[in-house]
Amino acid sequence: MKASLSLLIIEDDKYTRLNLREILSPYGIVEEACDVESARQKLAERVYDIVLTDIELGEGSGIELIKSIVLRGSHCIVISSYESEAVIEKAYTLGARHYLSKFKLKEQLPVYIHKFLQEKSARFQKFLNEEFITQDEDLIQDLRRLMEINWKGQSLFISGPTGTGKSLLGKLIHEMTHSSANLVHLNCSEIPENLLESELFGHEKGAFTGADQKKDGKLRLAHGGTLFLDEVGTMPLSMQQKLLKALDEKTFYPVGSNTPVKSEFTLITATCEDLAEKIFRKEFREDFFYRISGFHFHLKPLRERTADIELLLRHFQKSATRRFVLKPDAFEVLRKHPWAGNIRELIKVCERFSQNSSGIVDGTLATKALLTPMTAGSPSHSQPSESLDAQILEKGLRSIIADIERRSVEESLKRNSGKVTACIKELRISSSAFYRILQDHKIHI
Repeated sequence: MKASLSLLIIEDDKYTRLNLREILSPYGIVEEACDVESARQKLAERVYDIVLTDIELGEGSGIELIKSIVLRGSHCIVISSYESEAVIEKAYTLGARHYLSKFKLKEQLPVYIHKFLQEKSARFQKFLNEEFITQDEDLIQDLRRLMEINWKGQSLFISGPTGTGKSLLGKLIHEMTHSSANLVHLNCSEIPENLLESELFGHEKGAFTGADQKKDGKLRLAHGGTLFLDEVGTMPLSMQQKLLKALDEKTFYPVGSNTPVKSEFTLITATCEDLAEKIFRKEFREDFFYRISGFHFHLKPLRERTADIELLLRHFQKSATRRFVLKPDAFEVLRKHPWAGNIRELIKVCERFSQNSSGIVDGTLATKALLTPMTAGSPSHSQPSESLDAQILEKGLRSIIADIERRSVEESLKRNSGKVTACIKELRISSSAFYRILQDHKIHI
């Protein structure tokens, strides 16, 4: 993996700083601080991959900086000629990863930088082998390029159909960027509009009915780490405007407070919805979209990764509690399936295979397993003697579509015990479409 690190040297001696800069420059962008005060200012302004600090810094001590460095999610390396075991022990206790002698930096420091890079590369390889299973070379190369970017303090927007692994990718970016800082996740579609502001910004005690104690919001909890806003396409317009202001100014006001709170974090947003279409329909703010999509990464649907279907099936086959065998004609059926639900649908199908009484899955059984519960609720199945064409001629197309929408949503709500997010994912529609159906047919949750 290509080295593209952000590094900070905290050292009061000019010649040592020059020596360190020469050693570190091949690995990325190097910044310097010559005392505790300037170091604190640098650390407040941005997050670094690696921070190297001396112990003796004129009137200050590097020891008092270690905790701040670690809390910011940086990899801390102490460089010192100070050999006190008590100081070394304290440095490690506070979170320093290495304590190196100044006398051997040219030989030893590159070793530890390479070790840091190897850890990142190993984590990425594990991600491909165990979590995001793919042999799509284009996708792998795109993911590798994504890993080369320093995401600290930046914005990443992940789009793609439901079930393609957006949450998995967001988690990996956080782990590769902030090894020890918070990952704060919020699914915007699961929070009612009247509670979303409190979830994001927090609130003071007594700010509204039911606020019996102070609460920190997601933005504050994400300080120094990552805020992952899933299903951001469902966020109300009014909240988009408030969040846009908070992101631009890096400060916000908790509900019921007049005191601003400062928070800096890496922002990752994800959605399965077409935000361009929502912007066109005035359902999503264009300025907010440009703010969150500093970098846009699109995950392809499974139907465009046909080479991965058998690989994924074999992977989930091995992890199933009850073993089953897939016959060649079953693979033929599965390769031709459109996989509208992507990986999530494939997992469900594997679960059905595992529950099959015979334990042997052939083409016929595979075809049966691919039939969803919704098939039985369609008009053509509820009235098998009457063709769909005849129903359309009798009732009209709009009436038939409305009937399908109503039945599908009602049955999905029953299957998922009224959980909206689960219904949206199962039906593979946008949240706005789901709520429109509820309103049109007066369906109560």
